Amino acid sequence: MVFFFSAKVVELADTSDLGSDAARPGGSSPPFRTPNMPRGCFERFPGKASVKALTKKHVPVQSRRLLMLLIIFACSSCQGRTEPMPERVLRRQVMELARNLVGIPYRFGGIDIDGFDCSGLVYYVYDCFGIAVPRSAREQGRMGKAIPLQRAAPGDILIFKIGRIWHSALFLDDRRFIHSPNAGGWVRIEALNEYWLSRLRRVITL
Repeated sequence: MVFFFSAKVVELADTSDLGSDAARPGGSSPPFRTPNMPRGCFERFPGKASVKALTKKHVPVQSRRLLMLLIIFACSSCQGRTEPMPERVLRRQVMELARNLVGIPYRFGGIDIDGFDCSGLVYYVYDCFGIAVPRSAREQGRMGKAIPLQRAAPGDILIFKIGRIWHSALFLDDRRFIHSPNAGGWVRIEALNEYWLSRLRRVITL
């Protein structure tokens, strides 16, 4: 399976060398793979720990079921593909998956459905579709070229700077984005308000 895409960047403010974010690679359980499994979601297909994470009270039962079905569909649909997926279809599927991860808890260094940190969420969603992005928000912010924010589309990667910390998220529309904010929180849809706009530094677009 191969996707053909280019990466560009919106640079809104500071273009100096990016610092490190709080994310670190890792996951609570080792990758899992069996013959004929596509790369991506199934490599971290939920085991007992993941199922336990999905039973937390802020994740409704229907959402958990939909999430599991969506992950299976998204990954299995990648098998046997001989042509690049149209961009609009890819964007729709990326954001459909991201929306259905809402409610999963924040976990420092998390890159699977046991929990995500900010860049881990971005990494996981794109990895499910075989698209490689850097693991940290710092490196995600170093991709591509600068374009205006007005050209951002659903699925693009937002890069914020909060104090000395770099933070990444997925652009939903001109008023909202999806991210895994901080310890004690969970993946959620956030308003792209003045607080966030003032801290937005770059946008990575497919």
